[in-house]
Amino acid sequence: MRKPISKAKLLAIIQQFTAIDAVGPSAVRGQRPKTAAKIQSYLGKMDLGKAPRNNRQDFLRWLDLHTGRIQRKLPSSRKRWGVARKTLNLFLRSCFYNHYLRRAYALNKIGPWLEVPLDSVVARELRHDAGKGVLPRWQGLGQLQQHQSQEYQEHARDYAAACKLPVTIFLDNYLWLHGRLK
Repeated sequence: MRKPISKAKLLAIIQQFTAIDAVGPSAVRGQRPKTAAKIQSYLGKMDLGKAPRNNRQDFLRWLDLHTGRIQRKLPSSRKRWGVARKTLNLFLRSCFYNHYLRRAYALNKIGPWLEVPLDSVVARELRHDAGKGVLPRWQGLGQLQQHQSQEYQEHARDYAAACKLPVTIFLDNYLWLHGRLK
C-alpha cells in the first residue's frame, strides 16, 4: 500500500529535482566528470529556510558561504569560484521561479538580491551594454573571480533597473535569449 507523502518530503523532492534541473551538463561544461552530480547533491540538501531575508548584505554573505562550500565539493585541481557561484545562482533562480519552493521558504523576499548567473553569453551582453573597457574582460567561467563577478552584478542591477524589471534575475532571461537570438 502506498503511503502519503508529507509536505516536508514533497518539498525535499521538489528541491532535489530543481537542483538537478538547474545544474545540467551545459552549466558545468568543461569541468570534470561528476562535477554536476556533486553540486546537485549539495544544492538538493541545502537549507533554503536559512537564506537571509532581511537585508542584502546578509544574503550576499550567505551566498559567499555556500559558494565556498560548493567549491570544496569540486575536484582539488578545479575548485573554481565562478563555477560554484554560477551553479548556485542557477539553482536559486530556479527555486525563485518555482511556486512551491518560493512560497514554502518565502523566497520572494530574496528576489531583489538574486544575482544573474554569469556565462559567456550574459557577460558579452553586459559588456556590450556597459561599453568598451567598463567591465573586466571575460576570460571564461573557470577564471572568474569574486571581484570581477561583483562588477558584472553591479552593472546587471543597473541594467535591470533601466529596463524597469521587478528583480534583476529577470535580466538573465532577457540577456540569455537576446544573446542567442541575434
